[in-house]
Amino acid sequence: MADDSPNHLTANSLAGARIWLSGSVPEDEGISDTQRTRILSFVETFAQLVFERGGYLIHGSHPTFTEPLLYAAHVHEKQGGQKDRLILAVSRHWTKNPEDNRPTAWRETATVHETPEVLGRDEYETEEKSKVLLRHWMADRCDVVVVVGGKWWKSVGGRAGVPLELELALQRGLPCFLLGGLGGAARDYVAQHPEVLARLKNGLDIEANREICTKEDVASLTQEVIRCLERLPLVHGRGSDGASFRILALDGGGLKGTFTAAALALWEQHTQLQIVNHFDLIAGTSTGGIIALGLGVGLTATDMLKFYKERGPVIFPVTRFRSRVYRTLRHVAFPKYAQEELLTQLEYAFNKNGNEPILRDSLCRLVIPTYNAVRGTSHVFRTPHHPDKTIDARIKATDAALATSAAPTFFTAANIKNMVTVGSYFDGGVWALSPVMAAIVEATCFLGIPLERLDVLSVGTTEEPFTVKHQTRAGVIGWLRKKKILDLLMNVQKESSVTLARELVGDARFCRVDVPAPTGSYSLDGPKEIADLATLGESRAQDQEILVQVKSRFLNGVPVLRWQAYP
Repeated sequence: MADDSPNHLTANSLAGARIWLSGSVPEDEGISDTQRTRILSFVETFAQLVFERGGYLIHGSHPTFTEPLLYAAHVHEKQGGQKDRLILAVSRHWTKNPEDNRPTAWRETATVHETPEVLGRDEYETEEKSKVLLRHWMADRCDVVVVVGGKWWKSVGGRAGVPLELELALQRGLPCFLLGGLGGAARDYVAQHPEVLARLKNGLDIEANREICTKEDVASLTQEVIRCLERLPLVHGRGSDGASFRILALDGGGLKGTFTAAALALWEQHTQLQIVNHFDLIAGTSTGGIIALGLGVGLTATDMLKFYKERGPVIFPVTRFRSRVYRTLRHVAFPKYAQEELLTQLEYAFNKNGNEPILRDSLCRLVIPTYNAVRGTSHVFRTPHHPDKTIDARIKATDAALATSAAPTFFTAANIKNMVTVGSYFDGGVWALSPVMAAIVEATCFLGIPLERLDVLSVGTTEEPFTVKHQTRAGVIGWLRKKKILDLLMNVQKESSVTLARELVGDARFCRVDVPAPTGSYSLDGPKEIADLATLGESRAQDQEILVQVKSRFLNGVPVLRWQAYP
């Protein structure tokens, strides 16, 4: 028999469950001070119990609820609990004023997510559209909804927040609990629409829901809702103990990886947090793979930016005219650059104090796409984070970096030895120039993370406008001229990967960071462009809307748990 006392702790009975607390304290809506006190008491007590049991609370940052929620989160953290149990969602429509320091203050205790402002024809439409986006964001992130209190029912009726949020949840098939007994819009809505009690999908019959919906005693109501939540088959997080499973996916692009490294370095410097500690999985192809592996072995993003600035010109040297002509002619029959030089520079960057880190040593899970030249199949070098995927565990980080960046015509295939045999590998960019889909598949298929738990940050290496409208009637020569066929294949597979990933996980959980560049502005092997690429990456990374998303969803001060390496 469960202990019904308020202080009873059923450890982890709500582990990973994300509960959307919808509502607010009514003001001039005909309710008493006693009812307002009951609502606030419920919010604080309910939050404490959810946090104790390993659950997460999501709330839309209404001023009347924010204070008791922050207090409960503060108490939980002081008792040794995780900081991210409370998730406050707020629209940039209300926080865009640079003098508004509320999100900064909230982040001391909670995770804060700021959704973009949606512009309308006037201020009213802008506010309404921004509210809709905020509500959809919360609905996308939760497993169950608890509705209490609420304002404006008597003045605006169906446009009040509580009925709109409840209907949004019901349309998505989410279990809901409607607590009308404490007053506010929740009470008035169910009084006028008693049929809603049959639609709550919370495992209770109409009579049981009516009893909960009319209960006024805060202590017994709180315990009853908690017991009901514990009995529900809520989707719990797997593979991560956080409210979301955070993925960082880094595109390929040769020396254009300077853009990526500069963006990551800016975020680390701005937040004073290390990227590798805040992502459950990092995927990288080619130059993105080099960065991912560098972060995995413990280098900071600033270290990686320094690698591109200092070692890029050594790997891809600027030569005199005669040497360039020779290199160009030689490139017709042989790879353009010396792979030995690339390996030397990787070893210089990755191997410190006589150590040669292997994939098993990585500080986070890694997914590094390559192509097996002998078997003629795609291959992923990965850390041993799955019991059936451990064959690459002892591959050196430098070898994995060499393999994923061995671009055909630029370098020879990399010969890499795993536990069983030696294989020849080419650049993973031939099939996964943007590794975001490979990362999503890894998380869902091998780590068992539900799609709705993923939070994806995908970083490009600049994006040039591309079209083949002049090739519609081209033959072999037309397609081979200026590598048009190669450009087509590379562009379409990157674009489709990003598009499919966005559609798969949804806009609310996908953040793409890239920047358009004029055609021909930056090449894969142009060391003269490194400084410009670094400036471009830094500038794009500090764009206010991007920076807000990165700080809210990824580098939020809540580190991920150390991953488990299998034998």
